Amino acid sequence: MKNLAKFAVPLIISQLVAQLMVLSDIWMMARIGVTSMAAGGLAGSVFGFIFVVVMSLIGSVTNLLAIAQAEKQHNLGNNVQMRGILKGAILLSVLISMALLPLFYLLPALLLMTGQPAEIIDPSMLYLHSLKWSMLPNLLIVVFRGLALALGSPRSVLWVSVITVILNIVFSYILAFELEYGIAGIGYGTSLAAWIMAVCYALWLFRQPQFVPYKPWAKWFEYKISSIKPILFMGLSVALATMTEFGLISGAALMAGTLGVGSLAAHQIALQILSFSWCISYGFAQATSILVSHQYGSSRDKQAIVKVARHGLILASSSSVLIGLMFSINPEWLSQWFARPGDALFDELVDVLPSLMLVAAACFVVDAWQLTGLNILRGMKIVFAPALITAVGYLLAGLPAARDFLQSF
Repeated sequence: MKNLAKFAVPLIISQLVAQLMVLSDIWMMARIGVTSMAAGGLAGSVFGFIFVVVMSLIGSVTNLLAIAQAEKQHNLGNNVQMRGILKGAILLSVLISMALLPLFYLLPALLLMTGQPAEIIDPSMLYLHSLKWSMLPNLLIVVFRGLALALGSPRSVLWVSVITVILNIVFSYILAFELEYGIAGIGYGTSLAAWIMAVCYALWLFRQPQFVPYKPWAKWFEYKISSIKPILFMGLSVALATMTEFGLISGAALMAGTLGVGSLAAHQIALQILSFSWCISYGFAQATSILVSHQYGSSRDKQAIVKVARHGLILASSSSVLIGLMFSINPEWLSQWFARPGDALFDELVDVLPSLMLVAAACFVVDAWQLTGLNILRGMKIVFAPALITAVGYLLAGLPAARDFLQSF
């Protein structure tokens, strides 16, 4: 358990630091106004859904690289396979990012069809059109992170997150307030920070001795469409599971929008706290998944795999219980942090948040179990059956339940 915790800590801190970027963006939106915060929350939910689904597909490269790295003890020439996986992920990131650009021009009509308030559509699209340019650099960072984790270098992942957040806060604040670009400036600041970090991380990472054999700008002939196949084979099932899970979350955001701007803003606050818990659980789950992949690729020792899996579940569950208690005992301070007392919707937030946070806290532990379980199976390339079970649970139970509770409560 000590080795797992040691590997997970940089990943957890990295996730929490990345969450600070989201919270800082929401804080800046709130300084502009509650309407801007609601618009940014809606746009962030839509973009987050798209990005997380694509990231889960691309992110499968981490397990594939970890398994290939562990198999090197049986096949010393495995560098060719690892370069093929890495370059396949880079190529797929470029193709997906280009294919998604036209989608953003269809979103205003889709948002109106879902019953979103007309007054937040325009500011939502300002934010989305500025944020869409962060898609490719962030996917490339995911690929480079995957290689670093597969080769046992989680600390670089932490520093990338810290520097990215600092750049994002500085650029977003300057563009939004000093240059008066408003909510669009926040999105452009995020995109600019992502591009700078992707380039700098690549230049630094592939100068380190253990990463030199995998330089993405060497041996261009290795970029082949066929190199995408292993990632798609594993990643599509993972993306399906992620799509249904975040589809439920985004669907809930759209339903909250039909209740009004105040409810949408309250939902956005609760979602960020849930994301905070998710970051910690995901850190443990990802560390567990990588260590399982190492065992799977090297010896496939069932007892060793079970031991790692058990420790991951214990750590993720314990952290989720503590977070649930922390935020459900005294949720009133959240409204003080995310909104100004003079705002017209401040009183509504104060009334709604306590009960909403109790519901969110109830989700933490179950979400940790599901997240860790899926990552354990992913570490052994078992992805289709878990994805199918997840899809059925969220689509046939989650969304109908959200619709019915919306009408009842």
